[in-house]
Amino acid sequence: MNIFGVELEYDFFDADQLEVYERENAKVAEDIKEPTQYEGKSTADALRIQCQIVDNFFDAVFGSGTAQKIFKGKANIRDHMEAFGIVAQGAMSAREELDKIEDKYTPNRAERRQTERDNRQAQKQGSRNYQHYAAGSKNGKKHRH
Repeated sequence: MNIFGVELEYDFFDADQLEVYERENAKVAEDIKEPTQYEGKSTADALRIQCQIVDNFFDAVFGSGTAQKIFKGKANIRDHMEAFGIVAQGAMSAREELDKIEDKYTPNRAERRQTERDNRQAQKQGSRNYQHYAAGSKNGKKHRH
């Protein structure tokens, strides 16, 4: 993925890498909400704190120095949130692709299809039995000859 001209490689299908991403993503969400870090701070300082949290995310996920390469030491919250969003979108796209793969290759997919076929067949058979039974009956009871 390309973030502000910096090409980053990340494999969201690799369990170890995904684990790092998930942990660090949760840490960003938790850290940004921590209210005490903003007490008595100006808006500018609050933005710097948030940018630093995102910097820490990039360094933890993509390797030390990544935040410096991307943001060049600037504390621009718009750029930080956009960059963070690009990574999150990459993770969501990978999740969607993984869901499709799982749906395609999950063993119980064949089971579900067979069950659906069996149910349709049973409905047809039940329908034939009802029609046969109803044809020779009066009020749902068979005639005795």
